[in-house]
Amino acid sequence: MSGARWTMHWAESRVFDVNAIALGASEKELMRAAGAALAVEASQSLDDTSRVGEVWFLCGPGNNGGDGFQAAMLFLALSLSDDDIIVRVLASHEQQKTTLSTELRNEMKITDIPLHVWKEGRWANPIPKGRRVLMLVDCLLGMGSGGVGEEAKPRGEVAAVLDWLWARFEVEFPKVLACDIPTGLGSSMQMNADKTLTFHSDKLGHFSENGQPAEGVGGIKVASLPWPEETTDPGPGDLLRYPQLDSASKKGDRGRVLVVGGGPYHGAPLLAAMAAARMGADLIHVAMPKDAAGRAKWPLDIIPEALPDSEYLTKASLDVVIDRANSGRGVQSLVLGPGLGSEKETIEAIRSLLVFAASKGIPTVVDAEAILAMPEKAWLVDLIGVATPHLKEFKGWLDQVPPYQVMLDALRFSDWRENTEDEENAAIICTGPSDEMFGLGARYGVCDGGSARMAMGGTGDLLAGAIGGLLAI
Repeated sequence: MSGARWTMHWAESRVFDVNAIALGASEKELMRAAGAALAVEASQSLDDTSRVGEVWFLCGPGNNGGDGFQAAMLFLALSLSDDDIIVRVLASHEQQKTTLSTELRNEMKITDIPLHVWKEGRWANPIPKGRRVLMLVDCLLGMGSGGVGEEAKPRGEVAAVLDWLWARFEVEFPKVLACDIPTGLGSSMQMNADKTLTFHSDKLGHFSENGQPAEGVGGIKVASLPWPEETTDPGPGDLLRYPQLDSASKKGDRGRVLVVGGGPYHGAPLLAAMAAARMGADLIHVAMPKDAAGRAKWPLDIIPEALPDSEYLTKASLDVVIDRANSGRGVQSLVLGPGLGSEKETIEAIRSLLVFAASKGIPTVVDAEAILAMPEKAWLVDLIGVATPHLKEFKGWLDQVPPYQVMLDALRFSDWRENTEDEENAAIICTGPSDEMFGLGARYGVCDGGSARMAMGGTGDLLAGAIGGLLAI
């Protein structure tokens, strides 16, 4: 299933580009491929119109603009036999912000394509009036890291260019082909497109919750990129997914993690706690029964939570755990399971905690024996988080039900909204010689960069704690 496709989060384009480059792809060739697909789509979109007039490529300062410069050059080559079509490039900025888009802009400058640059509130090279414009190819802004909505509202030169276009075409707006997304998607300054060409897969924001194209996106077409097959598996680009730490933050701003485990074993929850701390979470609490807590050698940066249970966790400890989760700023993630044991009363207590976490929207890591508390062959409805079974636990939990179906049902029966960031809410990591990851919306990846030495005791606890720390930040 390597190379599986799903509705991508808007930040994943950069993640996968970095992965592809690490696997040997050329960043320039990736941009050329995107530009080529855009040029062909623009040419084909003119087939049902009178081919007398101009096509404008609107290029912003980033790599989306680079796609536009490349597409303009290739579109000109496709149109050489058509003397009635004039190609122009309108650049919102005097300079590009990326090296690659700068290189393609310089390549375009030596062609016969007129370049008009927005400068000090006007086009430095005036655009002839009275010409019929057949199409605008929108390469002003890509998705960026902010997603859709008012955060995507264009500013500065791009906003000024949009204002100029709306005034210029006040009576009749030309056909618009958007590159990846329409500029300002979901904002009050959105460029409404008749068609959107996106790459590899559609993105969050392209469709509404009912599965219809979002307003102003038009028809959506997906073009492939020359990514290696393993591009969507974990790689160096996935480091971009990690939460960025704010240098101005204070204690508590990066979240509080509560690890619930221990009983037969005392080291496992402490290993999970130390991993959570290493991820950058600010405050790490561990709740385990008295006997295990007494055997433990507590690290100074881990906060013990006293429980009334002695040998193993039961419902007698639930009030203490829930009070901790509700106190003050609460907890920003739970890690359930390390060293817990499989006593019937323990599993019943964990099941109650899972229901509590789902009702409160607390991101939760379900590890080790806590997996026994999950519904058979199903994900707990509305539970945000990650389950980390090894292969035996995985088969015991899901039996023959495909994890894809489990994730499909989780999205279908929860209160989560499709085609939104809610599709990031749940995942299963089946650990083994190769770790397999299954998420909502057909998300899938394989991580095979480990070692047989990772089968040693404690590795799974570290994984669970690390995920808990990242969920809390």
